[in-house]
Amino acid sequence: MPSIQPDRLADQVYVALRAAFSDLINVNAHQRFYAFALFTDDSLQFLHPAANTEEALTSTLKRYREKVDPKYGCTSTRAGLRWSYGDWGFFVPDAGEKHFKEINGTLRTHFDRMGAEEDSEEEFESLWSAILNGFQRLEQEGFFGSGAERSKITLLLVGDLPPELVESWVSALNPPDVANRFINWNCNAPDDSE
Repeated sequence: MPSIQPDRLADQVYVALRAAFSDLINVNAHQRFYAFALFTDDSLQFLHPAANTEEALTSTLKRYREKVDPKYGCTSTRAGLRWSYGDWGFFVPDAGEKHFKEINGTLRTHFDRMGAEEDSEEEFESLWSAILNGFQRLEQEGFFGSGAERSKITLLLVGDLPPELVESWVSALNPPDVANRFINWNCNAPDDSE
C-alpha cells in the first residue's frame, strides 16, 4: 500500500482547517475566540478541529461551579479550565467531520497498516510535519489576524499527547509572546475576572 504523500496531506489539512475554522467563526461571530486547535492522539489515528471562546469558557465555569464543584468540594477557576480542551465550547469531533472526512479515512488506513507493517519513524515524523505545515499556512496568511488581535489567540495541538510535542507545536504556530504565555500558564492562578 502506498504511503501518505506529505505535501498532499499538508494541503488537505490547510483546506480542512480553513473551512472548519471559518465555519466556526461565521456561526459564532459575536464570540471572542482565544484558542484554535487540532485534536489527535500520539498515533495520528484522526484529526478534528477544536476551539474555545471567552464566552464558552464563562459558560463552562458556571456549569462547573453549579454542578461539579459542590459534588467534589472544589472551586473551579477560569485559569484552571482555560486549556481543558475536553470542556471547550467547540470540542465536538463531529463538528468538522465533513471537512476532515478524507483526511481521517487516510489516517485510519495508515494506522491500520502500521499494525500490519513496520512503519518507519521517518515516515511517521513526515506526517506530523505535514500536518503542522498545513496549520502553519493559516497563520502565515494572517487568517488569525495580526498584532494585538493575533496575540489574543493561541494555536495548538491537543489530545493525549506528550507535553513536549504540544509545546513544540505551540512554539511553531504562535508568536513568541503567545507561545510563552501558554507554556508558562499557571492553572492555579487566581481569577482576575470575578
